[in-house]
Amino acid sequence: MQAFDQIYLLYRDDFVRTARHRFSSTPEADIVDAWQDSLVSFFEQISSGRLHTLTCSIKSFLYLIGFRYIMKAHHSNLKTDYVESFSDQLENLHFAEEMDLIPELNEDQILLNTRINELPEQGKRMLILRYLGGKSIPEIAKEMNYHSENSVSVTLSRTLKKLKELLEKDIKS
Repeated sequence: MQAFDQIYLLYRDDFVRTARHRFSSTPEADIVDAWQDSLVSFFEQISSGRLHTLTCSIKSFLYLIGFRYIMKAHHSNLKTDYVESFSDQLENLHFAEEMDLIPELNEDQILLNTRINELPEQGKRMLILRYLGGKSIPEIAKEMNYHSENSVSVTLSRTLKKLKELLEKDIKS
């Protein structure tokens, strides 16, 4: 536990400062809670055996978890129908890249990223919302102003099929 206490103290102030800059409307108490939650999550993942190795630094890993907690809390606390736009999501991704919060990609991940970028914007956005954002079909339908959840499901299915076809071509060649 002493190691976790040291990690907590070593990166806490920098995390709070960075998060305050990035999430200026978030109260500092919520930022500190997110930092604590990220360390608890890190400890639980190690204790349960789900986390064996990291492909990035401990600091980057903890920041990413903490920022996700802040974003999740921010989205659940919204009182309006405001939905983060796709360009805002990309801005968050660029921020994560600038902060070195995204580990270096291996060849397979680079190929997957390349093929995803070849997909139509609508399908790509749905994939991001579903698999990176963790959103359900009904949430995606609402966010993207679809009247039918079935339409979202069909579009996701077609997009995944197209992605599979693109990747299979790469495997065969």
